[in-house]
Amino acid sequence: MAVSNNVLGIVLKTYALGEKDKILVLLTREQGKFRVVAKGARRPGGRFAALEPLVEVQAAVHPGKNLHTLTQASIVTSHRRVREQLERLAYGLFMAELVDLFTVDKEVRPENYDLLSRALTRLEQDPPEKLLAYFATQLLRQMGLLPAWENCCFCQREDKQLVALNLPEGGLLCAGCAKKIGGIPVEQETIFLLQYFAQVNWDGYRAIDGQAYSLKLSRLLEQFTFYQLSARPRSYEFLNSMRQS
Repeated sequence: MAVSNNVLGIVLKTYALGEKDKILVLLTREQGKFRVVAKGARRPGGRFAALEPLVEVQAAVHPGKNLHTLTQASIVTSHRRVREQLERLAYGLFMAELVDLFTVDKEVRPENYDLLSRALTRLEQDPPEKLLAYFATQLLRQMGLLPAWENCCFCQREDKQLVALNLPEGGLLCAGCAKKIGGIPVEQETIFLLQYFAQVNWDGYRAIDGQAYSLKLSRLLEQFTFYQLSARPRSYEFLNSMRQS
C-alpha cells in the first residue's frame, strides 16, 4: 500500500543514519508502521531534532521505494511530562517497543495505534504500573494472544480454580494440571485483575484501584509476552532499573 503524503503518527523509535540524519519508525492509524528518513535530525537545533520516541506528529512524507523521506513535520502531542520523568519515560518506551515488536511493517492495526496513543496520554498522570498492566492485557487481547483465562487451558474444566500460568499451553491451569505439566504460580488476586482488565474499556480501567497487584500482573504478562515474541525488548532493562530505584 502506498503511503499518502500527509500522515498522523507516533514515533516508536529512532536510530542514526550517518552523522546528520535519523530514521524514524512511525506508527500510523490508517497506514500502519513504516520508516522515514528525517534529514538533519541529528543536528542540534535542526527542524526535525525534536522528533523523539513517543512524540505524536503530523508529517508530510515523500514516498520512496524502500525508505520514505520526511519533508515537513509538526508536533501534535509531545508528551513532555512523560519524556521529562525518567520513570514514566521507561514505561512509555517499553509500551512503544511492545507495539513495534508486535506490528509488521505496513500492517494496518488502528486498534494498536489507538491503544498506544491513549496509554501515552494516561501515562502523564496515571500510576504507571497499573497502566502498563492494563495496556499489556489489551495489547495481547487485540493480537489474539491473551492467555486463556476463562477455564483451565489444559483440561478445559470450568469448575476448577486457576492457580498457574503455563507458557507453552498459552493459558492458566488448575491445580491438578499445574502439578502434571508445571506452570508459574499465580495468586488469585492477580488472576482476578487479569480477568477484569481483559473485559473492560478505559472507563472500567479507571474504576478500579488495582495497584496492589499491578506489578505482579505486569511481570506475569511480561514473561508471557517474551515467550510469544521469542525476544526480550531492549527497553526492558531500563524499565526494571526504574522499578528498583
